Amino acid sequence: MTESSPDELPKRFLLKASPAEVAALLPAIGRAMVGISGGGTTHERIGVIDAAPCTAETLRIQGAQHDAELALARVARVVGDRSSTMRGKSYPRFEFKDAADVTLLSVIAMDGAELYDAAVRDHVGAELEALPRPDLPPTETAPEADAGNAALEALRASGGQVEIRFAEAGASQAWRGQVEEVKGVMGYANIIRADFHLHLRGGSVAGFRREADALVALDAAGAETGLVLRPLDAAAKAALAGFG
Repeated sequence: MTESSPDELPKRFLLKASPAEVAALLPAIGRAMVGISGGGTTHERIGVIDAAPCTAETLRIQGAQHDAELALARVARVVGDRSSTMRGKSYPRFEFKDAADVTLLSVIAMDGAELYDAAVRDHVGAELEALPRPDLPPTETAPEADAGNAALEALRASGGQVEIRFAEAGASQAWRGQVEEVKGVMGYANIIRADFHLHLRGGSVAGFRREADALVALDAAGAETGLVLRPLDAAAKAALAGFG
């Protein structure tokens, strides 16, 4: 690894800053997508980050569309990545990683590279090798039918209000609203909204366990996937009555 000049930002690099110091940069990057992934679920909230305060234990990402939390004890380092582009636009990101180099939580700058680069310029550390681009399945691949897909479709049909929460490895966030459409693309059941994306891999949710007023998603081995559905009104409650 080599140390990069702050005047020539590398595509991928370590940040010379603590997780709390990186958190303080987040409100400066404009509209952001905060993502948590694991066990076949990707949960993403999208909007301006108003603040990202840290206590000794927890980083909180706050805003009208954000309520993420991350256990700081799990974070070993933060990586910056400027390699992602789509339709000619740059989508640089922060990756909060654990000691095994697994990304616990990512924050993607949705307004391009200018604000992101200005925020990180004084914190660019060792350059890292760029990641290979993953091979994606054909876009027409429909998700495997499973309990997760069925529950989302039931919520869509009901028109009810629901909380969709996801937690993985010390990171968590939630979205609340109406499931207006579920799209089956690339083997996933997808909710795509301006403020929220959910990507649920077909076959990843074998069933649910009911806990109080919520449904906890389970995989084929009976382990919790981290996904929790909580109805917020009578319509959503009735739609989920047959699950769990």
